[in-house]
Amino acid sequence: MGAGDLWLLIGNSRWHWAEALAETAAEPGTAALQFSHGPPPPDLAVVQWNRLRAWAAVGPLPIQGEEGSRRLERLASRRLLLERVPLQQLPPWLGIDRALVGWQAWRCQVQRGGGAVLVADAGTALSLTRVGATGNFAGGRLQPGVSTQISSLGRTTALLPLLVPSPDGLGPLVEVMDPWPIETEQAMRVGCLLGLAAAVAQAWRDLQRLEPTSLWLTGGDAPGLAPLLQQEQVPFELAPELAMKALVALSSGPDPRGSVGPSPLP
Repeated sequence: MGAGDLWLLIGNSRWHWAEALAETAAEPGTAALQFSHGPPPPDLAVVQWNRLRAWAAVGPLPIQGEEGSRRLERLASRRLLLERVPLQQLPPWLGIDRALVGWQAWRCQVQRGGGAVLVADAGTALSLTRVGATGNFAGGRLQPGVSTQISSLGRTTALLPLLVPSPDGLGPLVEVMDPWPIETEQAMRVGCLLGLAAAVAQAWRDLQRLEPTSLWLTGGDAPGLAPLLQQEQVPFELAPELAMKALVALSSGPDPRGSVGPSPLP
């Protein structure tokens, strides 16, 4: 890893970036990382593709014109695919984002003494991904995320407004949240958010009957869910950048499966 290297995860609705900054004095040879999240750039030509160390995509590639297609095709060798994620018993249909956050949370948990993990990734979808204590994928649950629920309410009902999701997540909403709002817009947001928090809390409690499981919370809406889980007295680790840290780790140095990682950029 060198200063200026870039990593990209193309999500369902946003592009997620990690950039290596200057080498840290505390750990020579290690660069600090800076993360950013936003919509796809309107012009792919502005992206400094020569700095891209590795990338992954949740779904079909967002081809934007002939030039965009050529650029992405040239980067095919640097795409991190599901088989590069060293979790056991991964089904071939699993989304790369779920595999990345599951592996990274389990990896962090090993450093804390080990054990099973449940990862709640709160984004366009709320994905609950379970990884056993030995590093095996052990199933999960999926449901619409806050922004998806709110958009669906606006599109499928006659009297509810079509709301635009906030690019900054839900943190400010929780700080002033009335659990029984009068205004329709707030009622929609509060209802969806409380429903997701309840689903995460119940999933974690279900797993405690099977084996001790640590909850890891990530994704753009994680800060909004965190205080609600605290109210539910559910212990968790807030780690917003699990997916990006996994992508960086799996493309820096030797591949955990034994093969050589991506070659340096020309």
